[in-house]
Amino acid sequence: MANVNVKRVKEQCNVMNDAWFEGAKDVEFNGTTQSQFDADIVAAAAADAAIDDLEAQLKLQREARDDMYAALDEKRSKVGQGVAGNPDFGNDSPLYGAMGFVRKSERKSGLTKKKKTP
Repeated sequence: MANVNVKRVKEQCNVMNDAWFEGAKDVEFNGTTQSQFDADIVAAAAADAAIDDLEAQLKLQREARDDMYAALDEKRSKVGQGVAGNPDFGNDSPLYGAMGFVRKSERKSGLTKKKKTP
């Protein structure tokens, strides 16, 4: 399918259709009547409306999905805190590391030494 500037084509077709309706409504050009041309414009506008509705539905679905992932991330964090706070496991257990967290024994001290500038 060719890349079409829909907005430009829509505007040009509406201008052409209005002029055709006012100036030569009953004349057929190259096998197309004004009423057929108008019907095609209406059909394209209906397709635009359907696409707008689908895009709105998609936006709502994406927002619902994002909310689900935000809630899931909150639960993930709480489960990690639960494992870290559990005396049978803790924040240095293999389970804690296997869940994707950094075990206490694997953490770096965080101490940095600044270099002296000459």
